Amino acid sequence: MQCNKKEEEPLNKVNIPEGDGFPMLSEYNFFKGTLHDLIPNEEAGVLPYDLNMPLFSDYAMKQRFIYVPDGNIIPYEEGQTLDLPIGSVLIKHFYYTSTNGTEKYIETRLLIHKAEGWQAETYEWNEEQTDANRNIIGGNRTISAHINGTDQSFNYLIPNVNQCKNCHAFNGKQEPIGPVIENLNKNFSYSSGSANQIATWIAMGILEAPINPSTAHWPSMNESNASTEDKARAYLAVNCSSCHRLEGSAANSGLYLEYANQDSLSLGFWKNPVAAGGGSGGFSYVIKPGYADESILLYRMISDVVNERMPEIGRNLSHDEGIALIREWIDNM
Repeated sequence: MQCNKKEEEPLNKVNIPEGDGFPMLSEYNFFKGTLHDLIPNEEAGVLPYDLNMPLFSDYAMKQRFIYVPDGNIIPYEEGQTLDLPIGSVLIKHFYYTSTNGTEKYIETRLLIHKAEGWQAETYEWNEEQTDANRNIIGGNRTISAHINGTDQSFNYLIPNVNQCKNCHAFNGKQEPIGPVIENLNKNFSYSSGSANQIATWIAMGILEAPINPSTAHWPSMNESNASTEDKARAYLAVNCSSCHRLEGSAANSGLYLEYANQDSLSLGFWKNPVAAGGGSGGFSYVIKPGYADESILLYRMISDVVNERMPEIGRNLSHDEGIALIREWIDNM
């Protein structure tokens, strides 16, 4: 007896909508079992991963997952965001430890690679923490969380569709930010044990095996044997260069903060701002070597004024550890 096509399809496959995102996160089948447990559907090709230098988002904790359709492979390219095949999905989950010590899920963001480009979808978790609803308008939420040893309450921004496009802009199109070989080159604690992520992706057949593999990696914030220079440049690359690059939404600033950029002026050294207004803090240079507290770059990282702070969106809290790192880097130039 001949089986029809529907019966031949695996029951655990990932579901990708042809148009707008599904109303509920659970409909994608990215996770197995109870959704709240966030156990990746590895049989369907969903894989957890992490980054050496993550993006700061108001001290939110994050879990990341990637889905690459079976039979597709990511080209191995160093020094740039990986070119993921059509049908791939990047999944980033945001949560906090509440003031009562429990985990509080806030949102799960998706980037879905369609034939016409990357599609951003955001899902806000319900009060019962059983599922997440599609949210296209974004909005501010009051978060009470235990951060750096203290209980804090603050406004948390869930971005709308246009705000997603601002940070993910690349030559007018929407592109991913995080998956770069050097930022992925680290060990990860898989269910089967600890292994290098790059080697694992290659062994699984979702990443092309390079002819001459590099051992280069961006350091983490707490990597003791990494230089302050390398950590600061990786921090700026992750937190700033998605906008501050020639192809980004802040290209007209002339400030380009990619990790590989070696031009001191476009990196901000002795650079006058194109147009900073009050965001200059009364200072003359983006980076004044040897004088961090007279540098516009650090001033805007510290500021909590909406029209002055950097990044413009995605944070209401200042990143104390990031500020300390950039201050040390500039002061020691």
